[in-house]
Amino acid sequence: MNLGTLLATPATNPDAHVHSRGDRYVVIDDLLPEADFAATTEAFAGIRLKPVLSTIDPVYDGFAYRGGEDKQRLADTDDDAPRWQRAVKEQIRAHLDLLAAPGRTEDLSLTLSAWGYPAGSRLSWHNDAGAGRIGAYVYFTHPTWDTDWGGGLALIDEESRPGAADGAALVHSTSHPALIQPRPNRLVVFRAHTMHAVQRVDTTAGDRLRRTYTGFITEDTP
Repeated sequence: MNLGTLLATPATNPDAHVHSRGDRYVVIDDLLPEADFAATTEAFAGIRLKPVLSTIDPVYDGFAYRGGEDKQRLADTDDDAPRWQRAVKEQIRAHLDLLAAPGRTEDLSLTLSAWGYPAGSRLSWHNDAGAGRIGAYVYFTHPTWDTDWGGGLALIDEESRPGAADGAALVHSTSHPALIQPRPNRLVVFRAHTMHAVQRVDTTAGDRLRRTYTGFITEDTP
């Protein structure tokens, strides 16, 4: 870890805490202090999101909204960076053992994109394998949410098996999925090769978007 990272003032809320964890994922609640989270939700509302079709099942998943993509080194720290970015990096660095990458801060990067899922949309089961990915994160930034509105993150806490990388094969899995509710100001970090899906957002959500910052943790290539 570089000196700048060591000296930087933490962005993570002192009251942030682990809600739950498994062998391949961790759920962290109250990532940002209340005022910083409010500023984050306000800034998200100003992002220009564009509709994109699902890359997993464009026919039945429907479309989501996406805003931009950035890639940053995990070790980089900047006091002027958005607080959520700094806090996400801090928590990923703190949970590198979960990603089977202890002590590898200097040769990892992460991508950063804004996503909005409207009523009727979902994301089918997949495992984020390939492209140098070792993990992924999801940070929920909508200001409020109701469990009846759907949009939960379902995850099977085991390494995905060859020939079992879709929903039909998962019917025969020996493990039950964990269902992580899209609680505002909640961060989820999980290892690649872990089957997961986004539940369909219910029509009762109305015009509310399931809003997240989402990205991959990747190995840097020369």
